[in-house]
Amino acid sequence: MVAGEPTLAPPIAASAALVAVAPGTPAARPWTVLLSHLMAVAAALATAFVIGPGPVAATVAAGLSVAAMVATGRFHAPAAASAVLIGATGAWIPALALLAGAATITLLAAAPWPAQQPTSNPRP
Repeated sequence: MVAGEPTLAPPIAASAALVAVAPGTPAARPWTVLLSHLMAVAAALATAFVIGPGPVAATVAAGLSVAAMVATGRFHAPAAASAVLIGATGAWIPALALLAGAATITLLAAAPWPAQQPTSNPRP
């Protein structure tokens, strides 16, 4: 629980796993991760504000976030889970926590890490 709201780890954990395991895919590009979560959270907060938080807002927010991601060419499936969580609660602090997590993943993925050097004696 974060600030009395549902756990926010699943969408961020899924984003981190995708970036770590498949960094060359379009969905794992750093800006795609950040912008997709931003679109999802914005759609969810707007939906929760207009119709009230709950399961209907979560469903509408997920649909709006997927539509926005597809329209911008920045599709990142874990961000749809962010839309569901924030649409269900309408809470700002968890929304900011999700965006902070996405920003952290983006910064780590975009950082110039040294290339791993192959060992001279690879294991059989």
